[in-house]
Amino acid sequence: MKLRWDHPLWRRLAPPLAKTLAQAYLRTCIADLSIGTEVKNLALSGRPLIYTVWHCHLLYPLYYFRRYYPQLPPTVVMASPSRDGEFIGEVARGLGFTVCFGSRRKGGVQALQQMADYFRRGYNCGLIADGSRGPARVAQKGPLYLARETQAPIIPLAVAGSRKITFNTWDRFELPLPFSRLVVMVGEPLYVQPTDRGRLLEDRRLDLETRLNLLFDQSQQYFSL
Repeated sequence: MKLRWDHPLWRRLAPPLAKTLAQAYLRTCIADLSIGTEVKNLALSGRPLIYTVWHCHLLYPLYYFRRYYPQLPPTVVMASPSRDGEFIGEVARGLGFTVCFGSRRKGGVQALQQMADYFRRGYNCGLIADGSRGPARVAQKGPLYLARETQAPIIPLAVAGSRKITFNTWDRFELPLPFSRLVVMVGEPLYVQPTDRGRLLEDRRLDLETRLNLLFDQSQQYFSL
């Protein structure tokens, strides 16, 4: 029997298989954390925070924080309600995350409300800054809306790999290779005030985009210096 990619059996088996393979080979990588003292103290304080990263770097932070910082609060993440998003969501669940499904085009407001409810129960929140379909490395306002609602700081992230595959996808997704060196780069917190609306909120969006792109550029140069 030929097993199609959209076959129900394959869709049920693929997420746990992907999780197992990712855990197996990512354990072979040597990882460091590049983080300032202020944000490290903030992250280790136990206070729930909002983490965001470009879509191309989404894989490794999911694995890294669950393995190396199990004492951190539980984390809820948002995934797209598309077929690809459901796959990613199931992998995230297998790694121990809670998942809310929503996107800019479908169910995003409800998913952000659900995440805000989890935040009030002590959960960290994780969102992809450029969403599930891009444009790549252009920040959307979802993290800002959530930060304004919860008054939690946004912590930008980027990942660098000494050896990696860069896929020819819309986001130029980066997959670290086994036995490579990795670093998780953590930026300074960004705060959104309750009064940040309209032009002020757009200024915060541009600030977040600039910070993430600066981290991204630093990550691309990290192992070439």
